[in-house]
Amino acid sequence: MSASLAAGLSFSVATMAKSAKMVPVMLGSLLLGKLTFSPRQILQAAAIVMGTGLVSFAEGRNKKSGESTKLGLLFIASALFFDGLITGVQERLKVQCKSENKKVRQYDLMFWSNLYMAGASLAFAARRELREGSSFLLQNPLLARKIFNLCLCGALGQACIFHTIAHIDGVVCSAITTTRKLLSVLISVAEGDGLPLWGWLGVAVSTLGIGGEIVAHRRS
Repeated sequence: MSASLAAGLSFSVATMAKSAKMVPVMLGSLLLGKLTFSPRQILQAAAIVMGTGLVSFAEGRNKKSGESTKLGLLFIASALFFDGLITGVQERLKVQCKSENKKVRQYDLMFWSNLYMAGASLAFAARRELREGSSFLLQNPLLARKIFNLCLCGALGQACIFHTIAHIDGVVCSAITTTRKLLSVLISVAEGDGLPLWGWLGVAVSTLGIGGEIVAHRRS
């Protein structure tokens, strides 16, 4: 995701892609995790994705985003593909552990996922960015402290995410993070110039999908 933005992906396309994350997550869970989804779940997911996409695109049109590069599009497509792949593997692991009477613990998932993420990030940054970033932070200790606090908040957020994955499933986690994206956009809009009519239509559609998901889980 970060590489796609650095490679020239436009803001509108990036926000649309993040809004559509539930699609590859559900496909990965279906193909690799062997989960099944009812028509209600599919419709609710479609409402959340379409509504959030409309809001994100409406908000993005107010920014000067420019055209997306081919490399940026390749990176964002890869990010969505691996989102689905990871979720499918995690769901398959949960099914396997259940058949072997083993408990899936959230911090096991969190440790191994973040270990490989750290390794991949280090490989990307080792060529130049790691040296330049370290030098910049040494020259700006106040900023380094703020980044440390941001990382601490991110770690707490990751604990909540992996708790949801371990005890519920990745699709619900994706719905939660997509809802967070919708709220972030609405807060941004409230501080800016507002949304066009079709942007508010997206809010209404997403709200219906989110409300249906909440009601379904309360009944279960």
